[in-house]
Amino acid sequence: MVKTVRFALALLALASISYAEWVAIGPDGGNIVALALDPQQPATLYTLPYEYPDGPRVFKTTTGGESWTSVGLLPDYAVNVLLVDPHESNRLYGMTSTMLWRSTDAGASWANYSLPTYARDIAADPLVPGRLFVSGYSYTTYAVPAVMTSTDYGQSWSTTVLDPDTSYAYCVAFDPARSGTAYAGCAGGLAFKTTDGGANWDSACGGLSARTSVDAIAVNAGNPDIVLAAASDGLYRTTDAGGNWVKAGEMTTTFDVATTAADPALAYCLGYDTVPQLFVSTDSGATWAVQHGDLKLGKRGSLVTDPSQGDALYSPGATGVNKTTDRGAHWAAANAGIRVASVPTISASPWNRRAVYVEVADNGVFQSQCAGDTWTRCGDFLSCGAICGIGLAPGAGADVMWALEGSG
Repeated sequence: MVKTVRFALALLALASISYAEWVAIGPDGGNIVALALDPQQPATLYTLPYEYPDGPRVFKTTTGGESWTSVGLLPDYAVNVLLVDPHESNRLYGMTSTMLWRSTDAGASWANYSLPTYARDIAADPLVPGRLFVSGYSYTTYAVPAVMTSTDYGQSWSTTVLDPDTSYAYCVAFDPARSGTAYAGCAGGLAFKTTDGGANWDSACGGLSARTSVDAIAVNAGNPDIVLAAASDGLYRTTDAGGNWVKAGEMTTTFDVATTAADPALAYCLGYDTVPQLFVSTDSGATWAVQHGDLKLGKRGSLVTDPSQGDALYSPGATGVNKTTDRGAHWAAANAGIRVASVPTISASPWNRRAVYVEVADNGVFQSQCAGDTWTRCGDFLSCGAICGIGLAPGAGADVMWALEGSG
């Protein structure tokens, strides 16, 4: 009987123990798949990490990336496009290939709407509230380039096929000065233009190579006749609103281009000469120079410019959000509070209880000398981008780290 009572008391004691919740301690950053800036409040940005399978948390900053907080959950991990409505700061859009998600409370909650065909890019009309264009393709027996139009903030859609030949519409961009004017860039050297809010689209591909794909379009805020197009065989520029395009710069491939209302003469481009590079133009895209900064670029990338500060821009990627305030000459991580990194390997120093080393997948190795309170990114040394073990040995003044990499 005594043993029974003691056992019952022990179970009761265990049941009363309050277990503390786990708290993320970093490192900050992780794989960021979408980033959007609020054009009405340029210090406010939203970002989505890749988080499978429950969907990404929505992170928000009101300090230009100095610190971020999680404000909601978008329950679809496939969302990889994010947009802030230019007329209503609390209205956000997220997009997959077949679905539009919409928030009216700054990312706290989301509703979804099916798209009538397959989507690639989205743009909101800066002059007409509620009007959205989505570029993509319609598919029956083969794919044809198409643009979907909504005039009610994404609740309903109409579809316009741009061309009957096989192709894809990769990007869409509005003219910031001329109401109803927008451009769509496609594969097969095709580009189209509307001047009536999407009711009709006309060919605007004079000068584009038939073998190129147009991946991004940017319209100059000071002179909307100047339009830039990032393409698979370089960068194109038109000075007559899409009438004729000519090559600009020496880039062999480009995959994003951006302008800024703060300084219409400035333009930025991500692309290749021989390796991924950031290119800068100070004459509205007529000429370009490589910016030899310290931005770590993969095979793709994207840029978000600040409409209030021409020298400031952001670039999301596998390492998190990076920011520059000097046209890309120097970059710094802007990840504080974004704790979504995937950590496959962790090692603690056996002789220093506060020293910890971790690998962050697709990013690099980080160390902390204060039990995770702060983290420092170690120098790059990986050839394949992944390690499966970290070993430590005592050294003179510093730990000696050994890393087992997938390729040896």
